[in-house]
Amino acid sequence: MYFLNYIINIVSVENVILRRISSYIYCYIFGYIVTYSSESQSEVRKIQLTGGSTYIVSLPKKWITEHGLGAKDQVRIEWRPSGTLRVIADASKIVRTRVVDINCKEIPDHMIFDHLVSAYLSGANKIIISSDNGISRKQSKILRNFIKSTRGLEILNDQGNRLEMISLLNPSEMPLYSSINRMYLLISRQVRDFSDVLMGGEKEILEDSSDREDEVDALRLLLERQVGQILESASIEDSLGTSRWEASELCKLVRTLERMGDHSFALCDLANSYAVPKSINMASLPVSIIPIWQMSIKLLVSNLRKRKITEIHTAKSQLLSARQDLLQYEEELRSSDIELQDALFMDRVSESLRRMCSYSINMAEILMNIQTHRESTQIYS
Repeated sequence: MYFLNYIINIVSVENVILRRISSYIYCYIFGYIVTYSSESQSEVRKIQLTGGSTYIVSLPKKWITEHGLGAKDQVRIEWRPSGTLRVIADASKIVRTRVVDINCKEIPDHMIFDHLVSAYLSGANKIIISSDNGISRKQSKILRNFIKSTRGLEILNDQGNRLEMISLLNPSEMPLYSSINRMYLLISRQVRDFSDVLMGGEKEILEDSSDREDEVDALRLLLERQVGQILESASIEDSLGTSRWEASELCKLVRTLERMGDHSFALCDLANSYAVPKSINMASLPVSIIPIWQMSIKLLVSNLRKRKITEIHTAKSQLLSARQDLLQYEEELRSSDIELQDALFMDRVSESLRRMCSYSINMAEILMNIQTHRESTQIYS
């Protein structure tokens, strides 16, 4: 015993891993159970048998106190697919609010927007922005741009040197799949408008492409915020009807859609800023890939709810072939005798379409992950 105490004491304070190993050795030998309440919210409890047929496990007093519960209050117990039990304090009257404080004096102006986005994605219900010298015009413009770039945030109180934003949006009011479908429709419309301009349509149809790009970005932030809340809250997970595992996969899918949105906007901006080559042919590469991408992405988005794995296979095969054709086209373009300005235009079109195909392939793989998880079974042995 003295020897083990000596081991624990001589290990440096910084070496947390060794200290814990030594402590666990000590506890194992003497039959103790230790919980690190400052770093973990789990405890080990024994199952007890009462009345000869009923098994019970006591609840930690700290958990009861934090949720404002008492004797005879009811809790809901859910049996998860993994076999774990989840105890939910339905009777709790305590309302928790996540607050993030941002002091502009400690942050460079060009980093304020990033900190605001971080606060939003963290699930903050209230964001407090303060500055000892007052919020400058430049900083106020950043705050306004941030509100435009998000969903559900409003300014509650503005005192000159202190501003409070609150979230008015209930996460369960915006279904994940509806928002993802909205992102898809915005991106698809961007590509369709680009095609119309290539075929001789007026460039005015591209005027709102920047607004649609901003909406895609705002939806991406909203969805990532919702996924974070699903991972933290069992009630939000239930209300949105999405498991935590599937929500994490959907978060990856949302990011691939957002990157596709970047390239669909790049195509619109290219057609709006430069002259479209007269020699362009909608039946030839690279623009002949557009209908293939449109059909494939439509199949993939429809399989967010359906369970037709063959459609995902078909879409991915088409996208792989299209991407290879674009790579070959770009290689041949470098040695062609086409005019330089037209060649640069066509190369940028090919690159954006190729990247959109690549992101769509990633989307197909994510959907296969989700599909496999949905159809998997658990066997207890």
